[in-house]
Amino acid sequence: MAVVMISPADIERVVADNPPAASNALDYFKRRPLKNSAYIAVRDIMQEIGNIPVIRRGDTGIRPVSQSGVELIEPMPIEIDDTFSAVELDEYERSSQAGKQQLVQEKLQQHLTLVRATTRALCVQALNGAIDYMMKAGTAIVRYQVNYGTVQVIDNAKTLANLTVGDLISAINSGIQAMAANQVGGPVDIVAAADLFAVIATLVSSQKAFNATVAPGYVDMGGFRVKLDNDSYVDQEAGGTKTTKTLCGPRQLMIRAENAGQSLPYCKIDDVVLREAVPLYSFTKDRADQRGTDIFTKSKPFPLVNVRGIKIIRFAAS
Repeated sequence: MAVVMISPADIERVVADNPPAASNALDYFKRRPLKNSAYIAVRDIMQEIGNIPVIRRGDTGIRPVSQSGVELIEPMPIEIDDTFSAVELDEYERSSQAGKQQLVQEKLQQHLTLVRATTRALCVQALNGAIDYMMKAGTAIVRYQVNYGTVQVIDNAKTLANLTVGDLISAINSGIQAMAANQVGGPVDIVAAADLFAVIATLVSSQKAFNATVAPGYVDMGGFRVKLDNDSYVDQEAGGTKTTKTLCGPRQLMIRAENAGQSLPYCKIDDVVLREAVPLYSFTKDRADQRGTDIFTKSKPFPLVNVRGIKIIRFAAS
């Protein structure tokens, strides 16, 4: 029987050939370090930010303050158990070297898509202040839960039907000011729910008070770029009920500080051979029943957000 081997070069090639899909949730996490630990310290999430006193020469330094009593979080992995069937192996054995490489890459492509979609869902949830995601435990579906703190929701009395450009800019500024009060400043990233974005695009395209641009996926106005929420995922409850969820709820505008300390570390994967952090790892093992070769793919991403750098503006219902 043909032996299917997966090398790091195979994984690198598939990742390079498949740029990430456009995702406002994933794009927020520019920094993606490798963390060779199976745990995340809560101080990495809740660490105090902002200005601190200077220190008299020779005195002791400032110790960052953790704002939670919980010490460690144990990120849960993304793992895929798949198989090259005996039929696929027969094709593999008869193929040229290029054909063999293609068969491996097609399987890795499927797994990469699943890993990225799951990572995207975790990022969507983290940006709303908590992970509450489906987790397989034996034959049951339970919940994987992490709390980052409360993302402030600022209610705005305006409805979408009577919203003006001035109202919108005022609402954005209220979110920025709320961040500043929490010692978070600098440039911001703005995402609007689909219903709100449609209203904004109509408003901007019909006014002439200042320069504005409506383009696929975003609107530039008043010095701000507002992006259309392009993230969704399917969540499954323990009873089997499935629900499609998005980054922004109806009538919501999410304002995110670009420099709030957010990151997407990849933690050490659970593996007895490769005991280190990598974004994606795959390997094969021949099945004992001689019906094919199993292929396993693993990843352990964990989004870190600073909830003080995220504000949600919620406009009133009609």
